[in-house]
Amino acid sequence: MKRFLIVIVIFFLTTAAFSQELLCRVSVSTVNMKGAGSSLVDKSIFTALEQNLTSFMNDRKWSEYNFKTEEKIECSIQLVIENAPGNDMYEGKIHVHLSRPVYNSSYNSPLLSYQDNYFRFQYTTNQPFDYDENSYLWTVTSIMAYYANLFLGITFDSYASKGGTAFYNKCINIISSAPQTETGWLNTTKEKRNRYWLLESFTNPSYDALRKFIYQYHQEGMDIMSQSTTNGVAVILSALEALQTLNNTYPGNTGVAIICITKSSEFVNVFSGATMEDKQKASNILRRIDPSNMEKYEKMTK
Repeated sequence: MKRFLIVIVIFFLTTAAFSQELLCRVSVSTVNMKGAGSSLVDKSIFTALEQNLTSFMNDRKWSEYNFKTEEKIECSIQLVIENAPGNDMYEGKIHVHLSRPVYNSSYNSPLLSYQDNYFRFQYTTNQPFDYDENSYLWTVTSIMAYYANLFLGITFDSYASKGGTAFYNKCINIISSAPQTETGWLNTTKEKRNRYWLLESFTNPSYDALRKFIYQYHQEGMDIMSQSTTNGVAVILSALEALQTLNNTYPGNTGVAIICITKSSEFVNVFSGATMEDKQKASNILRRIDPSNMEKYEKMTK
């Protein structure tokens, strides 16, 4: 993908030759589905669910911007249905992944890797896949629209400082319209790291450093690596230092944790060709903000 084309998109220049924004792979897994109603389910309805949601994500226009085919945002959503308690109700998890190309390379940098543990919905044969930005019509389409806008928000943030604000606002509207009886949307401590708290990482002004990190790391760091590895590494190290400051100010910050889950392997690879001094600095920061991967980061300096 040409970097200058993305910049054109970010700065709102469009042409009629462009099309939808997303290239989203949607899959539905029922391999481990259990529950009282599981033996009564015609699993062919989940094939229809997968096909309809693929169309829902990829054929719909999510913004006023237009993208050429090679500019489409690459992402994936896997619905893992684990329980069928009966009465056409289903429960499970959602795995989402988002990436964006690094300028002048064949490499895609991961932007988001997240497991949504609050997935409960009702689904029947011939279910209408309705969606309205101004009202909450069905759990599944609302969740998919939430992630579509979140994908756009994070991607735009990675190309322009706070470029994704308009899409985060759409996510806020979806959350605001969700019924209090639905799981995954609530502003409560009972549901840790649900869709509300995930979005909070990008919309709470106290956590602005997270959005700055996304922009600095990708646009000013990864995207210049092909021109100067030294300069790219220096910017990325500076971005990590800012992320550490955020983590020190707000220990256990959800956004920092998600960044580390998404990028732990990439962090190691980025610094593989760096000086020993920079490797040591990065290792020290990463071990503090992401102790779960301490062994991985310790190997950076060996």
